Amino acid sequence: MFLKFVDPIATIPVSVTGSICSLKCKHCDAHYLSHMKSIEDMKVLASKGATSFLISGGVLKNGEIPFSPHMDLFDELKRKYQLKYNFHIGFPQRPVQEIEKVADVISFDFFGNSQILEQVYSLRRDPTMQISMIKSLSVPAVPHITVGILCGKITHEFQSLKMLSNYFDRVVLNVFIPTQGTAFENCPPPELEEVKMIFKYASNRFSKVALGCMQPKGSYRKKLQDMVSQYADIIVKPVEKTQPDFLGCCSFLLADVWR
Repeated sequence: MFLKFVDPIATIPVSVTGSICSLKCKHCDAHYLSHMKSIEDMKVLASKGATSFLISGGVLKNGEIPFSPHMDLFDELKRKYQLKYNFHIGFPQRPVQEIEKVADVISFDFFGNSQILEQVYSLRRDPTMQISMIKSLSVPAVPHITVGILCGKITHEFQSLKMLSNYFDRVVLNVFIPTQGTAFENCPPPELEEVKMIFKYASNRFSKVALGCMQPKGSYRKKLQDMVSQYADIIVKPVEKTQPDFLGCCSFLLADVWR
């Protein structure tokens, strides 16, 4: 196995809702939206040489992210500047067919246990129906699991990996970050040995496993990367300064969008 290092800097995150999110999830509470660019910024960034965007935003009460009002702009900019788009789609209950024309890859968060999803997001979804909805789309999709998302505890992760491996051969594993100002701010990150076992399990079920961009900082991150490197095919944001093998969202790499 050849371990690849990814720097996501070349993919610019955009929120279609600004800093607003209706769900106020316990692990995020719209905190990460504040670091994203706005829709209005996209045209300027593309004209200055940006090549790819992660298109996301706050989730509505129905689980959707409102992409539809901006599809004409996405299409226009894609054709004019040959952009690549990774759409992070939230938890819709219908196929988001409006993005098929412009999306190069879809990223989605997955919970094999609907009760854990409800405790974090205040949404309830049937995981089998979620997979069916994703698979009905014509765009490559990369599932994401946040290890320890329920206040640092390991809950649904093994179950989720087992379910996903029946339909997907690649997966991104993020690691819960205790974030100030959220309901989970005082929770610890998951135990490293437990995280290691999840990566080991994933490596036996998927052809490609990535440690995603969501990782606690400091000494935890270095230990994490050291411990999972024997099981991961991709490490995003490597602690050890090294020449990256790929610039941009790891989902593009996993989906073979750039060959």
